[in-house]
Amino acid sequence: MSFSEDLFKELSIRSEYEPDYSEKSTNLRIFLENAILSGNIKMIQKIDSDREQIKDLKLIFDEDLSIVKLYIASTITSFVSISIKNGLPKDVAEIAKKRYYAKIANCNNKEDLVHHYLKIVEELIEAMNRYSIKNYSLVVKMAIEYIHNNKFKFIYANDVSNAIKTNRCYLSKRFKDEVGQTITDYIHRVKMELAIELIESNIYKFNEISELLGYANYSYFSKVFKKFHSKTPNSYIKGI
Repeated sequence: MSFSEDLFKELSIRSEYEPDYSEKSTNLRIFLENAILSGNIKMIQKIDSDREQIKDLKLIFDEDLSIVKLYIASTITSFVSISIKNGLPKDVAEIAKKRYYAKIANCNNKEDLVHHYLKIVEELIEAMNRYSIKNYSLVVKMAIEYIHNNKFKFIYANDVSNAIKTNRCYLSKRFKDEVGQTITDYIHRVKMELAIELIESNIYKFNEISELLGYANYSYFSKVFKKFHSKTPNSYIKGI
């Protein structure tokens, strides 16, 4: 029997013979789903700062650490899928999911695991609040999807409007009104969020990241990075 099959067998047995466990774990999942969909990060922060709540969470996850990790990973997958269905761009969600899995894998005890679990949900809520396109008009949704799908190219606002066959001035105004920032700033922000992921991967050099994201030279890339993250790439990596 595979490890994942063992997990589901363990959880099924426990749910069948321990109704309280089943109810608590189900209530927790529903609570976290509602927090993600409502965008209410305070719900999670309240749990994370309450010792009794943390104690209850640890009781819910009263299993072998490796089983708890797999269970949490499966719920995170579910949360990410729900977020995508509710407007989170798929590329943002998939990048985040990989980072979440790495955090879970690196936890060595249940206290850290619970803490990171809640922090992951916080990050997902922040991503939903920042990137969700569910409530935008169709033309703005199309623009955002085009930007995310072309984040490895250097594109301008004019490229976006041409791609979705919309007047640039009309799109720029509509975009600013709905998203709260210019198309150009949004393009850079998407790239700078990805730049963080690439830097933290320790795979690429700064100039390689600059090229991957479509910037003509590292100097300009560094300037844009500092605008969004208040420090240069070099300063950022030193602070990790």
